[in-house]
Amino acid sequence: MPGTDAGEVDNGFGDADRSDPAETAIETALELVAIVAVAENGVIGVDGEMPWHIPEDLAHFKRETTGHPVIMGRVTYESIVAGLGEPLPDRTSIVLTSRAFETPENVLVVDGIDAAVRAAERADRERHDGSGRTYVAGGASVYEQLLPAVDRLVVTEVGRAPEGDAFFPEIDPSVWREVARDERESVTFLEYERIGSKA
Repeated sequence: MPGTDAGEVDNGFGDADRSDPAETAIETALELVAIVAVAENGVIGVDGEMPWHIPEDLAHFKRETTGHPVIMGRVTYESIVAGLGEPLPDRTSIVLTSRAFETPENVLVVDGIDAAVRAAERADRERHDGSGRTYVAGGASVYEQLLPAVDRLVVTEVGRAPEGDAFFPEIDPSVWREVARDERESVTFLEYERIGSKA
């Protein structure tokens, strides 16, 4: 693949994690689904917030993720709590951070990607319906670390190009196949499936 060499793991977005593939491979039976709202210029956030408020997209996120574990970084978690006044209801939030903090019962704090995936496996079995699906909800570094293990993308394309400091990489059509498209007035909802096996 372009932009990769023997010491890199292709994440399917034209860029790579320059770690040893043996160290970055994530073994799991879960279906990992990255869910993201992204602007025309790749922006997904600015100063820890989304640079738009689109109720239709928030409802879409809720429909997709309710009843499943959701892996996210601390800044994303704090943004959700600030917006809702509480963690995501009817979901287990798995927060990747090096800082421990007190959480309600439906929030698990972990300090690494592998620990996040193992926590999602347990939460899926013990707290949810055992469907095997877990969502990855950002931010940028969490997407980057988990993309090599992601099976499916659920993307909201936002028809704007705001300034931002967090980006989602361009989707590589040689790795991801579009399987669904729903065009609305202000957004387009898309789904992609990985072509072939995971890295």
